[in-house]
Amino acid sequence: MKVVFLDINGVVQPHTSFKRFDYMKTNVVDELSKKYGVDYSKYSDYDVCAVYADWEKSAVDRLKYVLDYTDSSIIISSDWRDPKKHDKMKDLLKIQGLDKYWFQDNPLLNSSMCHSQNRATEINTSLNKYDISNYVVLDDMGELVRYFPDNFVCTKKFIQDEDVDKCIKILKRK
Repeated sequence: MKVVFLDINGVVQPHTSFKRFDYMKTNVVDELSKKYGVDYSKYSDYDVCAVYADWEKSAVDRLKYVLDYTDSSIIISSDWRDPKKHDKMKDLLKIQGLDKYWFQDNPLLNSSMCHSQNRATEINTSLNKYDISNYVVLDDMGELVRYFPDNFVCTKKFIQDEDVDKCIKILKRK
C-alpha cells in the first residue's frame, strides 16, 4: 500500500483562510449533513465549516491527482485528529470528496517531545504497523525533513504543482 501522510493546515487549508466564520452563521452544517448522510452536528461547526469553506479547491484537486495517479491512501498526521471520534476525519474528508482515499488516522501519542519529533514518532508507528510499500509525508512543518529526508515534501501556504511532482516521484520510486 502507498500512503500520503497528510497534514491539513498549510497543505490543503491555507493558514490565512478564514471564510469558515461566515459559514458558521448559516445552516451549512445541516445542509452538508443532508447532502452527505453524515451527522455533522456531532463535530465542531468550526471544523466542518473550515473543510467546506477554507480548504483550497486547487489544493484538494492536486491532492486527489497525487492519490489517483499513484493509487495511494491517506493517513492523517494532522492536529485535526480526534481520538474520541474515530471517523471524524473520514466524515470531514467526504465534504471534499477525499473520503474514499482515507485509510486511517495516525495514532495520537501523548508525549513531551517537541511537536515535529512527536509527529515523526506517530508516522513511524504507522509505518511499523501497516504494510506500507511506499509513502510521502506531506506537511508544512519543515523540520520533518530531518526525520524523513527521502520521503518528505514541504508545502508553502498549500500544495502546489511542484509539490505534486515531488510527491509522485517519491511514491513511484521502487
